[in-house]
Amino acid sequence: MNKVLAVFLGISILANVILGLMYVGQRATVSQAEEKTVDSKKQIVQLKDESHKKEKALTTFRQNESYYEIEHSEEVKRFVDETFKELFNYDNKTYAARFDLVRNKLAESVISKLMASGEMGSTQIEFSNKVKALNVYLSAVEKDQAKALVNMETQYSVGGSEFPRKNQIYEVTLVQNGDKWLLDKLELMGSFEPFEQN
Repeated sequence: MNKVLAVFLGISILANVILGLMYVGQRATVSQAEEKTVDSKKQIVQLKDESHKKEKALTTFRQNESYYEIEHSEEVKRFVDETFKELFNYDNKTYAARFDLVRNKLAESVISKLMASGEMGSTQIEFSNKVKALNVYLSAVEKDQAKALVNMETQYSVGGSEFPRKNQIYEVTLVQNGDKWLLDKLELMGSFEPFEQN
């Protein structure tokens, strides 16, 4: 019986050693899997951060690209140029009618202010205002909004007598309405007579 007990004890010890080795092997495999899972989670977080940064950079690039397009747009500059010439080239016959030319280019509030600032009745005295030079400098505010500084040189005359040329600086706010631009705000920043020094 001792022999059977010794064999049984030997088999039991051998089984425990095998189970112990299997447990240690399984534990090592689980630890490796946990380490790989933690590493994978770190990589996923890192990739999400990189993706977010690249998405943000792309959004900034697109925004800057649209700003650049507005600031260098010949179409917008031409719109401002034409609007100012239609608005500020006038004589006593066309003074009131000029607002009809620009009605679809100016916000109603701008037209109201301009009409309120001048006499709309006809006069017998001949007068005229001619735009001699115009420079437009654009700056984008949003993808559908821009500001412009306009330096306009005009020649005003009354009864055939010309006054000295005058420069006026305007700040203009433009908004895009569909595929068209609208002059939303017009503010005279100042006027001066050119000074030349030889």
